[in-house]
Amino acid sequence: MNVGKIVFGAVVATVVTIATTASAQTVYRWTDANGRVIYSDQPPPPGAKEASERNVRGNSIQNNEASLASGDAQKKNPVTLFVSECGESCDAAKGFLNKRGIPHTVIDPTRSAELNKKFRDETGGNVIPVIKIGERKLSGWNEANWSGALDSAGYPKTPPFAKPKPLEDLTGVDAAKKDAKKDAPKDAPKDAKAGAAKANS
Repeated sequence: MNVGKIVFGAVVATVVTIATTASAQTVYRWTDANGRVIYSDQPPPPGAKEASERNVRGNSIQNNEASLASGDAQKKNPVTLFVSECGESCDAAKGFLNKRGIPHTVIDPTRSAELNKKFRDETGGNVIPVIKIGERKLSGWNEANWSGALDSAGYPKTPPFAKPKPLEDLTGVDAAKKDAKKDAPKDAPKDAKAGAAKANS
């Protein structure tokens, strides 16, 4: 039996448990009589060697607060990003929201008639990208303006520990694909090789 590995595993498990418990404020470290390093949320016994303590409250609480703040802001002011493959401004807008860890829904108006109608109904314009934060709309990419609006809506300025993936609205996309397939010529070649073979026959 490898005692070293077992002790190490127990120590790691103890540290993780303590670090993720909101009520724990201090981790104590000391060396016991057998030379093993011990981590605990309880103070070391009298006479323990190399005793020390460390406050671990900061990181765990910060992560939890960021997640709660982001969730609260999302309930009050959900974020929708209207974006397409429009180039640098659209890429910058998507990258900004992902980097900041803002939970949001992506709508690409070019993907279906329904999404295009939703874009026009909700933004009232033709400019893209558009960010909608609750009832507030900002047209065109401007990092300073978008940051200020997200701050005002209660979203944390620093990204959460686990960044949420954006949701994509696919309303009408499957129907659009079916219509495109139905309208395609029946004798259209399936690929370039098929087309070349047909042309040479």
